[in-house]
Amino acid sequence: MVVARGPQAAGKTRSCWEALRGIPADWRLWHPADPFDGTQVVEGLAQAGPRTVVWLDRVERYLDPVQYRDAGTVQAELRNALHDARRAPVLVIGTVSAAAGVLTRSGGLTPAADTVVRTLIEDAVVDVSPKFTKTELMRLADLADLDDRLAIARDHARSAVPKFLATSRKVHPILAQKSFHTAVEQGDTDTLFMGGTLLRQSGRLEEAATWYQRAAEAGDSQAIEPAAALLTENGESQGAISWLQSLAEAGDPDAAVAAARRLLATGRDAEAIRTYQHAALAGDSNRALRAAAALMRRSGRTQEAVRWLRTCAERGNPVALQEAAHLLWEMGDRTRALKFYTDAGSAGELAAWRDAAERLQSLGRGDEAVIMYRAAVRHGDRQSGLPLADLLVEQGRLQEALEIYLEEAEKQKDPEEQSPDLTVLRRVANLYRFTEQPDKALAWLYEAADRGDVAAFMQIGLILRDKCDQGEACVDEAVEAFTRAAAAGEWHAYRESVWLLRKYRGLKAAVEWLHRRIEGKDRRAVREMADLLREAGMVEEALTWYLRAAEQGSEYAAKYALRLQAQLLSGKDTQVPPEGSGSAATGATEATEVL
Repeated sequence: MVVARGPQAAGKTRSCWEALRGIPADWRLWHPADPFDGTQVVEGLAQAGPRTVVWLDRVERYLDPVQYRDAGTVQAELRNALHDARRAPVLVIGTVSAAAGVLTRSGGLTPAADTVVRTLIEDAVVDVSPKFTKTELMRLADLADLDDRLAIARDHARSAVPKFLATSRKVHPILAQKSFHTAVEQGDTDTLFMGGTLLRQSGRLEEAATWYQRAAEAGDSQAIEPAAALLTENGESQGAISWLQSLAEAGDPDAAVAAARRLLATGRDAEAIRTYQHAALAGDSNRALRAAAALMRRSGRTQEAVRWLRTCAERGNPVALQEAAHLLWEMGDRTRALKFYTDAGSAGELAAWRDAAERLQSLGRGDEAVIMYRAAVRHGDRQSGLPLADLLVEQGRLQEALEIYLEEAEKQKDPEEQSPDLTVLRRVANLYRFTEQPDKALAWLYEAADRGDVAAFMQIGLILRDKCDQGEACVDEAVEAFTRAAAAGEWHAYRESVWLLRKYRGLKAAVEWLHRRIEGKDRRAVREMADLLREAGMVEEALTWYLRAAEQGSEYAAKYALRLQAQLLSGKDTQVPPEGSGSAATGATEATEVL
C-alpha cells in the first residue's frame, strides 16, 4: 500500500499516476465509479485478486467514521486485501490530505479506532512536497526543452508547479492574460483554483482565500478545504465555519463535513449535527445524512436520530429508512430494525434487503437471511445473488445454490458486461468439484481461464492431478496448468508441479522443469530446486541452491543453508532417504547429470 500525502495542489494524484507507469501490462486498475460511495470501495477491496491496483483518492473519507458510517468495514477489507497471500500481489495506491491525522482523531473516535486508521495511513505514507528540491530543479532545467509543461514548471518553480505539470502539453491558459481574465469572468473553477494556488504560494493569503471561496461557490469541492484553512489562518475561524455552514445549508455535503469537523474540534457537537442535517435536507447526497445520524448516535440521541430519519424518509429518501434500521439494530431493537430494512427495500433502496440478510446471517438466522436475500434478488439487486448462493451452500442446499451460480455465471458471459466477475465461474466449478463432477468443473475453469482469470489454473491443476492419481494420462496437462498458476504468483503450484513430475516421470524430469523456470529468471524456482534436491537426499547439491536463493534475498533459504552447513561441519549424516526404492537412486544420478 502506498499513500501520497500532501497539501492541496501538491501533485499527489499525479505522483500516483506516474508511479503506476512501471506496473506490468497484465495488471488491472480498479477505482470506485462513485468516489463518495464507500460501499463500492468495500466491494472492490473484497474482490481484488492477484495483479490488481486499487486506486483510492482521499482515503480518509473511507476510513473516518464521521464521513463514512461503515469505515470499520473498509478498514477490515483493506487489511484483508493487503495480507491475504492467496490474493497477492495487490497494490492499493491513493492520496490523503495533509490534515488526515487531525481528521482521523476527530468526532469522538475510540483510541483503538484512531490507532487502526493512523496505522493504515502512516505505515504507507509518502509525503509529496508542493515545491521542487534543489536536485529536482537542476534536473528540470536539463529537461525543460523536451516538454512545454516542464518549461512552464521551470519558469514558475517558485510558485504553482504541480498544476502546470498536471495539464496537457499545450500552454496553460494562465499564461495568456486575456484567456485568464475571460475564464475568471466566466467562473471557470479550474482557473479560480489556480489563481488561489498562485496567490497562496506568493504569500497573498487573504486574496487566495477569496479565490478559493469563489471556486468552491462555483462548484469545485476541492477548493472548500483550502478556502476554510486560509480563512482560519487569517484569524477568521468563525467566519470559515459560517461560510461552510452557508454552503452546507445549500446542500453541499463536502462543506458540511468541513464545517462539522471544525465544530467537533471545538466541542460544538450540537451545531455539527444541525449542519449535517441542513445539508441532508437541502442536497441530494446521503453523506451528510449518514454523518448526522452517526453523530446523533454517538451523542446519545439515538431515538431522536430515528425520528429525524423517519422524517427524511417521508420526504422521499429511502436511504434514511436504512440508516434508521442500522441504528435500531445497534440498539438491540431487531424487530423494528427489520421492519425498517423491509420498508427501505420496498421503497427502492435495494441494499437494505442485503444489509438485513447479512445481519441475520451473522446471528446464525440463516433461513431468515435467505428470505431477505431472495427479496433483494427479486427486486433487482444484482449484488445479492452470490451471497445468497454462498449461504445456500453453507446450509447444504447445493442444487438451489448451483442454479443461482449458473444463472450468475451466464450473466458474466454477456459480451456487454464491462466488468465480469470471473470468480463466479470458479464458484460454479468448485461446486461441481465438491459434488464429484470433475469434467464439468474443468469446463467452467477453462472458461474462466480463457477469459483472463489466471487464478483458475491452480484449480485446473489440482483436478487434473486427482485424475492422474486415478490412472488417467494427463500429467503434461496438469503440469502445464500448474506452470501457468506459478507464473501468476501461486507459489504452491511449484511444489505441485515438482511432486507430480517426480512421481510420474522421475526426479530428472522435475529437475529439468525447474531448470527451465530458472533460465526464465524465475527466482522462486531456485528455492524449489533446493527443496527438491534436499528431499531427494542430495544435500550438498541442495546447499548450493539454498545459498543461491539466499543471495537473491530468501530468508527461508538462508536459514536452511546455515542449518545444512552446520550439519555438514559437525559430520552428522545429513542424507535424507530418497522416497521409493532403487529407482529413486537412479533418478538422483540422472539429476546430477542435469545439474
